[in-house]
Amino acid sequence: MSAGLEVRGNSIRIWMKPEGSEQIKETLDWTATPENIDKARKLSELIKLEIELGQFSLAKHFPNSKHIQKNQISYFAKIWQEAIIKEVSPSTFDAYKSQLHTHVIPRWGKIHPKDIDTNSVKKWVFELKQTLNAKTVREVVTRLASIHSIWRNEQKIAYNPFETITIQQLDTPEPDPFTKAEINTILDTQTDLDIENLLPCLFWTGLSISEQIPIAWEDIDLDKGTIQISRSYVKGIFRVTKNRRRNREIKLLQPALEALKKQYQLTGNRKGHTVRILQRDNQTYKTERIRFVWLNFEQATNFEYHELRYRWNKHLRKAKVRMRGINQGRHTFASQLLTSGRVPPEWIADQLGHSDTSMIYKHYGKLIAEDAPDYLSQINSYIST
Repeated sequence: MSAGLEVRGNSIRIWMKPEGSEQIKETLDWTATPENIDKARKLSELIKLEIELGQFSLAKHFPNSKHIQKNQISYFAKIWQEAIIKEVSPSTFDAYKSQLHTHVIPRWGKIHPKDIDTNSVKKWVFELKQTLNAKTVREVVTRLASIHSIWRNEQKIAYNPFETITIQQLDTPEPDPFTKAEINTILDTQTDLDIENLLPCLFWTGLSISEQIPIAWEDIDLDKGTIQISRSYVKGIFRVTKNRRRNREIKLLQPALEALKKQYQLTGNRKGHTVRILQRDNQTYKTERIRFVWLNFEQATNFEYHELRYRWNKHLRKAKVRMRGINQGRHTFASQLLTSGRVPPEWIADQLGHSDTSMIYKHYGKLIAEDAPDYLSQINSYIST
């Protein structure tokens, strides 16, 4: 618990050790002249006295010190977290928080925002790319940029060290849909009773797994052949659909409708479950009592994503079909309908919950060569008539 002075060449530095704290060193912005050294000695004696009297304040003597928490990225990170938690879903917030504490805080937490420049960020980006994919790197850098902007706005500073940072991403992987032959093999292979009727619905509804898991009998009209999509299930949380466009009524293709009629005999008359649905403001919950269509019979409740993924992979191995992720069922729906040449892309987009066809061509749909009609013969026939 003390303070002192260090003079090295043309540099003057005061060190201090407040009670219960580690030693702090602050370099003065003074030339090491005899007069300045004398002033610095008097300052160190004052600080020493304040420490002994319990009246020391680092901010009073060194308002821009990097040792003051308010002048560190970690301070503004807390402000950012308090704001963002009210704006995003719990699962998204958890992802942001993980990126923050895994990558941002260890590297920048004790750094003063003014000491972050474009070159240091570019060097960090290069380091991140050694272990992370480009998408994750961009997300992590975005976290730091958002935190840094809080300080810039507070200080009314125009310079943005992130303005010229660009992170090129790899092309979006092409869909890898299942062919008709593969679908038939998968559906003809015996499986567990609680997913037997789910398999046709993975291929022929166009629903994502987060939409498929929380489907309830209250959403389905078997006579009309429709399902009302109004909720999703992400990382253990029931919530309204991703956006209002995804809140939609889909029309059931025959294989899916037949599978659901069979499934009703298994789960249609079971007692309901009370669930809390997170609303679009990411704060409010609405309670619903629903009867799940797809039940894990061992747990007597809805499936978790990892449980379905395990069952799916196990079934593909049994069917001896090349492994693909369970969400390729949604890609298969789009690709098979595109390949048929009989369905307008706009109808497919509507079923998937997209406002236009851009995502169909960019992300979901792919012509499946071996299942495609003989388009050339059809075109030649049209031309010649």
